[in-house]
Amino acid sequence: AFLGSLIAGPVVDRWGRKRILVGSLAARALAAIGFWAGTLLLPPGPAIIIVYAATVAGTAFTQFATPAELSMLPDLVKHENLVPANALLQLSGLAAEGLGIVILSPLLIKLSGPPAVGLMSAIFCVSAMFLVSGLPRDTASSERLSSAGSIWKDLRNDFQTGLRTITHDRLLRLVAIQATVAATLLLVLLSLVPGLVSRHLGIAAENMPYVLLPGGLGFALGAVILSRSEAALSKPAWIATGLTGFGVTVGLLAVSSQPGRLWLVLPLILGLGVFLALVIISARVVLQERPPAGVRGRVIAAQLALANAAALLPLVLGGSLADSLGIRPVMGIVGLLAVLSGIIVFFQARALARTGEAE
Repeated sequence: AFLGSLIAGPVVDRWGRKRILVGSLAARALAAIGFWAGTLLLPPGPAIIIVYAATVAGTAFTQFATPAELSMLPDLVKHENLVPANALLQLSGLAAEGLGIVILSPLLIKLSGPPAVGLMSAIFCVSAMFLVSGLPRDTASSERLSSAGSIWKDLRNDFQTGLRTITHDRLLRLVAIQATVAATLLLVLLSLVPGLVSRHLGIAAENMPYVLLPGGLGFALGAVILSRSEAALSKPAWIATGLTGFGVTVGLLAVSSQPGRLWLVLPLILGLGVFLALVIISARVVLQERPPAGVRGRVIAAQLALANAAALLPLVLGGSLADSLGIRPVMGIVGLLAVLSGIIVFFQARALARTGEAE
């Protein structure tokens, strides 16, 4: 994901968002077909190599789709509809993931075996590709890469342009950093959830998706709240509120996670979803609105690269910290860091508001 995001933004801005989105879906369809064919026809040893290769390819090409989707959205909707449009995009993605993980994949595996998941994924990707092909052409003109010999130099310069745009704009810099912090803390929390569910709640780990389901409902509720009350606060203030609420809720979740207390845990997970929506949607809108249209993809991809790089740390250390300190103490640390981040954003938002940079 990190390597893909390094070149995704420049490619999206230069070749056009719609074209890259269609190409990304086609590439993911091919990866899914490879998964289907490899797991169906090959013995276990070579098949596992195909599984890893398909996973790597799918993850890499998704990094091109995300900045293409997000940078295209402001071209398709009016400014006043950008928050609900982002909310709808995020909600539809969460709903699709929940449908695939909780319902479709287990059902397909039981009925036809694991290879069927790859075939169904390919069908969905091809369907999405044809739907996306009906979108209008990009409104922003795309530059072309120069000769093949300088392609990597051009991509490197373009990525640096995205980073410079972020670092030279106080609001963009604040939002990009806090979006990265939120994504990293969320990843740490998600890495702890299987242990939390099995060790502290006494629930089988395979039932984890059902325990997390209220989080998706909470995200929907947060999206509705933000869509209807957008003007009540500035975007940084919404992010500060979301981070602070997320941290407090994680702390309460760490204290409350005991056998027989699922009735208390589920509303807290609902609250996590609400506060995450405030952070994620507000940050995405700033990343779409603030930069010039011609570098929007590079800015979004640069932020994704920062988030993907930061994600390496919890992937490596999260489990080790949980084993050495315990799951609930690590959750307490996550909550404290989120609250501190929210406080920092709150004061930064006040400073930006005084200078007129918060909008």
